[in-house]
Amino acid sequence: MILKSKVFKSLFWGLLITGSTTFLMARMGAINIDSTAYLENGLILGSWWIVTSLVFFYSSAFKVNKMLLWKVLGLAGFLTLLLLIDQWMAMPDNPVSILLLILFWMGIAWVIDPRFFIRFRVLIGGTYGLIAALFLVLRFQSNYHEQNHEIAILLLIAPVPLFLLLWVFEHWKSVKNLEIAKNEAELEMLKNQINPHFFFNTLNNLYGLCVEKSDLAAPMVLKLSEMMRYTIYKGKEKEVLISEEVEYLESFLDLHKMRYHFDPDINFEVAIQEDHRISPLLFLVLVENAFKHGLEPLAEKGWIRIFLESKGEKVKFKVENNFDGRSKEVGIGLENLKRRLELRYPDQFSLNRGEKNGEYSVEMEIRWK
Repeated sequence: MILKSKVFKSLFWGLLITGSTTFLMARMGAINIDSTAYLENGLILGSWWIVTSLVFFYSSAFKVNKMLLWKVLGLAGFLTLLLLIDQWMAMPDNPVSILLLILFWMGIAWVIDPRFFIRFRVLIGGTYGLIAALFLVLRFQSNYHEQNHEIAILLLIAPVPLFLLLWVFEHWKSVKNLEIAKNEAELEMLKNQINPHFFFNTLNNLYGLCVEKSDLAAPMVLKLSEMMRYTIYKGKEKEVLISEEVEYLESFLDLHKMRYHFDPDINFEVAIQEDHRISPLLFLVLVENAFKHGLEPLAEKGWIRIFLESKGEKVKFKVENNFDGRSKEVGIGLENLKRRLELRYPDQFSLNRGEKNGEYSVEMEIRWK
């Protein structure tokens, strides 16, 4: 918004200075403007307008970038020389002046956005080279002033809005790419904030099993290594299959069952008709919260119901659990999940929570466009 405001202010003051200066010089007789030559006047006044606007736009940058100041002054000097040559030769649509005017507009593009000019230098140079050749062909025909004058001038003007549109598109694309990169970085940060308390608790249980020389230690180590491998490698991918997420959740539930000295009341129902690809580790947050705020505080009295359905163009994931009235499913995990969904599936998801009679439920739905 600040940049747009600065652009509009610079263009406004540039137009005001150029218009008022031209009007005063014409009134004083310093310059003679042919009111019928509107295309030529538009080219010259437009050129001065852009140069003057550049002075306002880059005024604060001139203090730290002297080279930029010399570039803008060079453009102003080049345009002044161009007009003096045109006046001295006194030739209508002077080919020398027109060719110099083409170089001037290319210089404007170079000063405003050097990277854009360098990237599209072949296109810009080729376009204006072709226009210069066509102008010269038209200019030296005997019927130029009667039939081809306005066509030749329009040829000079036509590329300006086209290249301006290309510049706006490239700028928009650059902004979108930066936004995507920012969102991807934020997504990675959010994925890395998945609550690690499960792994710590499992390692503590594993230590106890090893001390007891329990037969459960070996399968627990295998399950834990598979989960860590999935978290490290699959977690970095943009999308994984829903069936892969289901396998990961099943390993997660199996490890939890090994941790407890009782048989926990956990039910996991899966119905997959369409095995969509989905952002990894979305489901885990809701299941972790059900253990942390439900089953673990209640122990043998706790229960968890998990339901996953992938059908048509949507996937539904629902987790229900009871709780002791003191713990509620709140915290950074759920907020991070919501932010991840907003970044990855904007306007394509819903996340609803409910609480009634000591039972808690949360339902997530993702729809593919």
